[in-house]
Amino acid sequence: MSRDFDPPLPTAQIPRPPMQAWVDERTRVAVGRNTNISGKLIFQEPVRIEGRFRGELSSVELLVVSTEAKIEGKIRAPRLLILGELQGDVVGAAQVVLGPAARVNGRIEARSLTICEGARFNGEVQMAVETADTAVPSARRIVPA
Repeated sequence: MSRDFDPPLPTAQIPRPPMQAWVDERTRVAVGRNTNISGKLIFQEPVRIEGRFRGELSSVELLVVSTEAKIEGKIRAPRLLILGELQGDVVGAAQVVLGPAARVNGRIEARSLTICEGARFNGEVQMAVETADTAVPSARRIVPA
């Protein structure tokens, strides 16, 4: 007897898509709605940007760009969820997800990139790069003695 298809996996074995899991993940609002900030921000915890930011954003955890957010500049984070707008570059990410309403113009360096239906991306993608996990400052690395 030949099988034309595999039987469906039990629901418990199917991983949740990163976008939904990351949306549900607890984050701290770093730039609130109706806020405009310029400069360089570095975070040591999962954060969410809801307002406007121009400059460099860096996180050692998850970084979420909310639907209302507008970012101009460079982002470095191991996990990045873009639901809003980015005019700039993503550097050294492990996983990047562009949500259905994302608008991105720029360069994305990531090991994994997911673009949801409805997202708009205009730019360049480079895969298999050094990730933010391995590019954290030496103070964050554990070096055996």
